[in-house]
Amino acid sequence: MSTQAVLTLLGLQASQELKNLLENKHLYQHVTINAGEILKQQIEAEHQANLKSLLGTWATKELPKMRFMLASQPVKDALTLALPNASLFCRYCQRREAFAPIWSADAGSPIVHGGRQITLPDGFQIFSLVYQCQRCFGRPEGFLVRREGWILGLHGRSPIELVEVPAYVPKAESWLYRDAVIAFNSGKILAGLFYLRTFIEQFSRRVTGLTGRVTGDEILDEYYKALPSPNKDQMPSLREWYDKLSEALHSATQDIALFETAKAQIEKHFDMRRVFKISEKSPVPEEPKPAIAASEAPKSPPNG
Repeated sequence: MSTQAVLTLLGLQASQELKNLLENKHLYQHVTINAGEILKQQIEAEHQANLKSLLGTWATKELPKMRFMLASQPVKDALTLALPNASLFCRYCQRREAFAPIWSADAGSPIVHGGRQITLPDGFQIFSLVYQCQRCFGRPEGFLVRREGWILGLHGRSPIELVEVPAYVPKAESWLYRDAVIAFNSGKILAGLFYLRTFIEQFSRRVTGLTGRVTGDEILDEYYKALPSPNKDQMPSLREWYDKLSEALHSATQDIALFETAKAQIEKHFDMRRVFKISEKSPVPEEPKPAIAASEAPKSPPNG
C-alpha cells in the first residue's frame, strides 16, 4: 500500500540525512527530510481517486503524529530511522574513520515528571546517539539530535567536535586555529574572528621574537619585513587580514563571508610558507663587519 511506501521512503531519506548531519554539519546546524516531495510522488502514482484521497487524508492527519522508531533496519507500518554508519574524525587515530552506532535512545517519549505525564508536541523528538570508531574502538562519541517535524538538528556533542587542522598550519598555534573553526561552526562568528586574528598575531610574535608590550600592527609589520623578498609578494598578506579582522571586531560585525575568506587566505599563506620552505625560527640579526684598519689592508704588488 502507498502508506507503507511513504514510510519506507521517509525512513531511507531520514537515515541519509542523519548521516549527512553527523558527517558534515556542526552544532546547531540542521538537515531537512523532503517529506513533501515524497508524498507528492506517491499521491501522483496512485491511479484510483479514492486511494489518492485516502493517502492525502492520512498524510495530513496521521503522518504528522507518527514518531521515528530507532532501529537497525526498516520496520513494517512504522516510521523507522535506521542509524547509519558515519565517517567521522577520530581523535585517537587522528584521521577520518568509520564509526558505528553502539547505543541509542529516544529521549522524547511521553514522560512523567512531578507526578504528572507530559505529552510532547507532534513531530518533536530528541535522540541520544553513541558512536564508536571501528578502527581503534576507542572512547565513544555522543550526539544529541533534535527532531522538529521533518528537520533534524545537531544540538549536542560529547566531547566537543575535534577539527582537522591542515599539516602546514604551525603546531604551536594550531589550537587557536582549531578554536576559531569550532567557534565559527557553532555560530559564534565574533569569537571565530577573534581566535583567527589571535592565531596570526601569536604566530607572528613567535617567529619575529618580539616580546612585551608590542601592538599587533607592529608585530605584523616586523613579520612582513622578515619574509624573504622573492616570496613575500606572491603570498597573501597576514598584515592585510589582521587589519580586516580587527576592523570587524572593533565594530562587532558578525561577518560570515569575512571569516571564510580570511581563513582560506591565511591557510594559503601558510601553505606557501611550506612550498617556499620558509623557516619558523626567529630571525638572527646580522652582526656588522668590523672595519679594516689601513695598516691591515692588503698592499698592491710592486710594479714590474
